Amino acid sequence: MMRDNAGSWIIKILLGVIVLVFIFLGLGPDRNSGNSIVAEVNKAVISWDDYRLAYNELVEGYRRQLGGNLSQEMIKMFRLREQALESLITSELMTQEAERLKLQVTDKELEQAITELPYFKRDGVFDMTLYEALLRQNGLTVPQFEAQQRKAMLISKLRSMVESGVQVTDGEVQELYKYKNTEASVRYALFDPASYADVTVDDDYVTTYFAENGERYKTDPEARIAFMRFSRDDFRNGVSVSDEEVADAYEANLARYQTPETVEASHILIKVADEATDEEEAAARKRADEVYAKATAEGADFAELAKTLSEGPSAKDGGRLGAFDRSSMVKPFADKAFAMAEGEISEPVRTQFGWHVIKLEKKNPATEKSLAEVSDEIRQGLVDEQAEADAYAASENAFDMVLGSDNLKEAGETAELPVTESAFFTRWKGPETVPGVDRMRIAKDAFDLEVGGVSDILEYNGTYYIVQLMEKKESVVPELTAVKEAVQADALSQAKAQKAEAEAAALLALLKEGKDFPEGTKVTESPMFTRDGKGADALDRKVVEAAFGLNAEEPVAGEVISGNGGYYVVALKEKKIPGLDGYPEVSEDLKAELLNRKRSDVLSKWVEELRNAAEIKRDPRFASADAE
Repeated sequence: MMRDNAGSWIIKILLGVIVLVFIFLGLGPDRNSGNSIVAEVNKAVISWDDYRLAYNELVEGYRRQLGGNLSQEMIKMFRLREQALESLITSELMTQEAERLKLQVTDKELEQAITELPYFKRDGVFDMTLYEALLRQNGLTVPQFEAQQRKAMLISKLRSMVESGVQVTDGEVQELYKYKNTEASVRYALFDPASYADVTVDDDYVTTYFAENGERYKTDPEARIAFMRFSRDDFRNGVSVSDEEVADAYEANLARYQTPETVEASHILIKVADEATDEEEAAARKRADEVYAKATAEGADFAELAKTLSEGPSAKDGGRLGAFDRSSMVKPFADKAFAMAEGEISEPVRTQFGWHVIKLEKKNPATEKSLAEVSDEIRQGLVDEQAEADAYAASENAFDMVLGSDNLKEAGETAELPVTESAFFTRWKGPETVPGVDRMRIAKDAFDLEVGGVSDILEYNGTYYIVQLMEKKESVVPELTAVKEAVQADALSQAKAQKAEAEAAALLALLKEGKDFPEGTKVTESPMFTRDGKGADALDRKVVEAAFGLNAEEPVAGEVISGNGGYYVVALKEKKIPGLDGYPEVSEDLKAELLNRKRSDVLSKWVEELRNAAEIKRDPRFASADAE
């Protein structure tokens, strides 16, 4: 069934699920052992399912930040596996502590928090259909999401309680103001290696340099492959789609070509709290009746009334909600809006949010694209789907024919199947005989094979490959003669840098003896600048940082500073600590900054105390987390 329907999106999803299962079988516990626990926190279990979810979310977050460029090497470098587990441990510790302190999140608090989340709103109003749809798209059920939210809110309450006792004094804020606004200027000499035109290197120097730095010139590993390629493009001409199949596909996906009836409306909302008393409810209804009277008065401007009277988020837009279908609004609101005539203003309508006075602006009837309008689109989709299925079926048949062969090319010739051989390529360039869109992915998979090994069927963008790794050249340090030009240039750069650094060190030694910059030294005086670099646009960041470690007793930087452009010898020219003239204008912002910093420090120390007092057991694969 899967072979016959290989082009179906349902089968692709199933295959994707299977792939994910195998990925996590490699990372997760041994299923035969029955162990599904990644960690225990005071005997509370953190499961591998919890870990996988946290890990996937963390990886996706990094991937979004990096524009999709997140390699396995980067995952290791950022220690995302450890990060995911440690965040779960911290979360469990804080949840346990919140429960010990009998903190709770009520159902009303949870409902209010969720309905205020912007992703679940359509035109400023919480939309249950959108809520459920977005959760489904992210693989979550409503109970799962609400359990997560409740836990997050419980931890937030605990965090607020821990941080509530943190305070900052006016003196601390003033010190921060002075710290941020202290200015300095420096005198410095820059020794730029590029300026040493008289420096040369002989063959002995180059040879010695290469002996010490040969690893820098190692060649990239190379591979050579043979492969079969089955593209849906090659099978399109052999696909015939009948009018009946197009009609059947149209009927099966009719909803895709239909636009439901919509209306465009504005409203004025008088909010009613969930816990409102009968008196408060009556008062809100009375206000809504008054709004209705004003809105229906001759010459009334509904938009202006909404701007001044509505308590909903759309008030700033004159109450305008835009176009919406029935499923986008809560039922009482939708029922009324769709029953109204254009230009009509409703009497107050009660929903879970309060009382609404609705003005219907326009009705947009439902539309449906005819079969004739979309037949070409459907036919092309069916051709593509069948061509991809045929390509996969052909790759399956080919795979069966060559299975067990130690020479893909010979097996292909025997089976009368085309096999292409590539020239040697690196992991970073890929084989030129493969279309560019697939080149890097096939290179990665090829390098994962053993020499002589044949891949499973590989799918890239609807094209299927069977690949055999024919040869592999390991990375080696080449002979000097092969890279002499590059080595000579690097050796010369090193020699120039060494001379520049030596002369900078000699000058620094003089300054440390209390002497001034010698006559003839090119000395630059900087303008005044602050710690954040304001005023020091042309100055190396390392020089800026060094300047604020200098004072009248120690006016010279203790070592030569290696920065952009060369080697710096730096001496303090002036340091100016500000008064409090500008303090009142920024005091509140500085107070908030310092308060947040102190709260973060207090919370970190408190969590560390929880960890130290807890009994935490990790799966052995994470056992090094504490040590590292």
